[in-house]
Amino acid sequence: MYATAEDIKKLQPQKVKRYLYKVKSEALANNKYRWGIDIFEKHRRRYAFNNNQLYTLGLLYDHLVMFNKNKKIKKKRANEYLRKAESIYQSILKEEPKSLFALYGLGRVWSIKGNPRKALAYQKRAYRLMQKLPRRGKGALAIGVLYEKMGDHKKAEEWYKKEYNNLKNDFGTTLNLFLFYKRMNNYEKAFLYLPKIERLIKKEFEKDVYRGLGMRKSKWLKNIYKELEEVKKAKGPG
Repeated sequence: MYATAEDIKKLQPQKVKRYLYKVKSEALANNKYRWGIDIFEKHRRRYAFNNNQLYTLGLLYDHLVMFNKNKKIKKKRANEYLRKAESIYQSILKEEPKSLFALYGLGRVWSIKGNPRKALAYQKRAYRLMQKLPRRGKGALAIGVLYEKMGDHKKAEEWYKKEYNNLKNDFGTTLNLFLFYKRMNNYEKAFLYLPKIERLIKKEFEKDVYRGLGMRKSKWLKNIYKELEEVKKAKGPG
């Protein structure tokens, strides 16, 4: 049995919250999703989780399937993980009907399942809600990803650029536009964003919070450097 929501303040000390945050960061930075799930599920049996922690657990489940390299996870098990993620997101949405995290999560689940049109409905719903918030620039990226998946590269570029134009100094937004052009084999356009990404990496990962989590040595960041080098080589000197 899981702890009840009423017990959360009594049962979950700050040190547990901090620990789970570190686990989340390490799991996502180093593709250690199964490891993260095991720790989160162990603590979930003892402590009540808030919706942010539940969302993280759903995220770990769907990422475990999304980044299932070499198809190590069989289809039956993958579907089970996606059902768990979907159930978590639906439970959050039931409690918070306007939860952006839950809507994004459901969109991601349907995208992984191979139904980008259904995923798009959730992502556009989230985007409309996002536009009512002070930081309304975010949300377009996920829609761009889905249009790219559907093969509509013109609309994909439109939505990727929409997010970039709203958040020009955001590392993730700039990186995703760069990677989109790289996937399209448009190295000329990708190269335009390369110096900015290198500058933002230095700025972003000098922060103490990232140093403490070992992000500078993470697989995730190493893969980004690899992508940058590939574009440099493809573009050639000058």
